[in-house]
Amino acid sequence: MQRPDHRLVLVLGGTRSGKSAWAERLAAERDAPVRYVATAPNGPDGDGERIAAHRARRPADWETVDAGTRHDLHALLHDAGPDATVLIDGLGAWLAGVLHGAGLLDDDGRGDDPAHGIDGASVIASAEQAAGGLAAAAVARGGLTIVVGEEAGMAPVAADRGTRRWVDLLGSAHQALAARADRVVLVVAGRAVDLSDAGEAPHAATSKPSGAGERIAPDAAPDAAPDPPAAPVPPSEPTPAPSSAPAPPAADGPAWPALDDDGTPSPRRPHGDRMVPEGMLDFAVNVVDGDPPGWARQALQAGISDLTPYPDDRPAIAALAVRHGRDPEGVLPLGGAAEGFWRVALALRPRHAAVVVPGFIESEAALRAVGTRISHVPRTAKAQWALDPGAVPEECDLVVVGRPENPTGTLDPREAILRLRRPGRTVLVDEAFADFVADADALADHRDGDDGPGELLVLRSLTKTLSVPGVRCGYLVGSPDVIARVRDAGPPWSCSTPALELLRAYAERPDACDRIAARTVAHRADLTARLQQLAGVQVWPSQANFVLVRVPDGVDAVAGLHRHGIAVRPCGSFVGLDDRHIRVTVRVPALHARLTVALADVISSAEREG
Repeated sequence: MQRPDHRLVLVLGGTRSGKSAWAERLAAERDAPVRYVATAPNGPDGDGERIAAHRARRPADWETVDAGTRHDLHALLHDAGPDATVLIDGLGAWLAGVLHGAGLLDDDGRGDDPAHGIDGASVIASAEQAAGGLAAAAVARGGLTIVVGEEAGMAPVAADRGTRRWVDLLGSAHQALAARADRVVLVVAGRAVDLSDAGEAPHAATSKPSGAGERIAPDAAPDAAPDPPAAPVPPSEPTPAPSSAPAPPAADGPAWPALDDDGTPSPRRPHGDRMVPEGMLDFAVNVVDGDPPGWARQALQAGISDLTPYPDDRPAIAALAVRHGRDPEGVLPLGGAAEGFWRVALALRPRHAAVVVPGFIESEAALRAVGTRISHVPRTAKAQWALDPGAVPEECDLVVVGRPENPTGTLDPREAILRLRRPGRTVLVDEAFADFVADADALADHRDGDDGPGELLVLRSLTKTLSVPGVRCGYLVGSPDVIARVRDAGPPWSCSTPALELLRAYAERPDACDRIAARTVAHRADLTARLQQLAGVQVWPSQANFVLVRVPDGVDAVAGLHRHGIAVRPCGSFVGLDDRHIRVTVRVPALHARLTVALADVISSAEREG
């Protein structure tokens, strides 16, 4: 079967513009099976007549799948067959359903904004990821993917808050897809116009493989779903100017075009757990390989045997307070450290945050969800990725930094972090990897010298060291006043009884991770030494269970290692890094040998082909 000359085509158009019929013609002309992904509601409130008309005009052998309000649209591509054409019609109807289900569309602005709650913010963040994930999945497969989007941005700005939210999110989704698409088409009154690359004037389509430039009769081109209603802008609310933000560079994972305060695109949100194809040797996920220690398994089992009552976090809090020298009121168990970023953002709602980059990207997603202005504070390879406290803008009321940082593995001196404190400022330190550092002088451990201006919050995680990512287990420490605000910013019982039992057992064993840390240090030295022997490869010192590596120009290390059955973490989604950078997790010497032999072959093959 002949492969399509395009992987992803985005078709845009207004209500009854003929966009759906144009997309269906394009799909029908391919010599391939077709999966039609329907997004319009088909219940009592749906447009049954329009849906029936659509179904009647489609070939009988097309497979129809109902997307509903599922957030993983990309999953509908994976099982469609490598050469099948997938037609998703349309993106706006899907987004309207997702927002409606969360109470975010039917929002007239009279009450509290549901997007400010942890559930609403989570739905928005998930919807934001969907377009980028869909685009990445489309360009990775062999068959053609066609996405139909409702072009609503040309209408007057809607008066109600829910519809404005829909228009804004849909417009950003269109930009994310267009950044990865081979072809973008705008259908107006049944006529298709090809949109050229960003920055160039659009031109009329000259070829007509699927009806481009033809008149499509109105009765033959009903659209997939009606656009949500829009109303004129009230006099007090000016129409916002169109954004001139450039699309982010193409990379695997979500690619939402959003500019930071320093003018750079925001990072995307892929995580290592989604970057290991089945059956591959895993150097991508930065979690210790193997089962949890015996004492940790016993603690989890004790929690499982006591699931009848609601979780009681007081014993875990008391134990953690003793371990870190804290007031129990200054300790908050969490369902994973990542939850802490969201709770802190929702509780504090900072106006202007400084985020040290490259770094773990989940903090930015949470801050964007509450409308925080973000400035990047860059680490540089020239400075060995060291933090420059003086680079943080004075006006920032929140600073986010990792210690050790992910993905550089940099461990900033305690004094450098404490220098970030200012009156009216909160410093949030992510110590998810601190248990890998012997004598780390952790900021979670309270010292008399820590008292000073502003607030110091420290996030901790048991995920990485104890090999329990599925448990979702972490905690936050800080002043009782701020911890109380963070606690109130989310639902109760976010930490399960098994996770609380694990936290208590961990807190009562301050040396529990020492053996794991010592083993990691030895194995990291082995990995670093092997990688440093490869010509053109740079490896930076790390204090975590991974190392940051840069390969020579022109070497696609990720794809090349995939051919050897090995997965590493590409770092192009981190601000300040590019596709030459990969993060490699520490394993054992025998596996390190396999990795370095394969990487040497990838580099030499690229040199021969170059």
